[in-house]
Amino acid sequence: MYGTLQAVHHAEIIPLNMRNYKKAFILIILIFIGKFAFSQKSTDDFSGKWKTEEGGVIEISKKENGFVGLGVPAKKVIVKDLQFKDGKWVSELNNPIKNVTANGEFIMEGNRIKIIAKKSVFSKTIYWTKL
Repeated sequence: MYGTLQAVHHAEIIPLNMRNYKKAFILIILIFIGKFAFSQKSTDDFSGKWKTEEGGVIEISKKENGFVGLGVPAKKVIVKDLQFKDGKWVSELNNPIKNVTANGEFIMEGNRIKIIAKKSVFSKTIYWTKL
């Protein structure tokens, strides 16, 4: 009987005891806590001065339904109309030195902002630190 393969199936039965239920419950709770702890909120406040990775300073201020960020001291618009939409903070980003405009998602992380800038199929993550 050479060349004949037989498949062997193993079925492991995991007993459902109280310890397994507790572990599953704790795991579900931790997943929900993580989701809400790191989610963006419409109450996030981006106001203030922020230092870029290149050493520049951006001053973000509240305007009507969102925020606007100006370069210091040049007063050129860097962050245009930062608004909370569909559960995310989004804005148009301008880099006047490189003459580049991109769409950005802003995520508040304590005393810094994580910015995911996207242009076409390219993206770049940058960080600004609160001064």
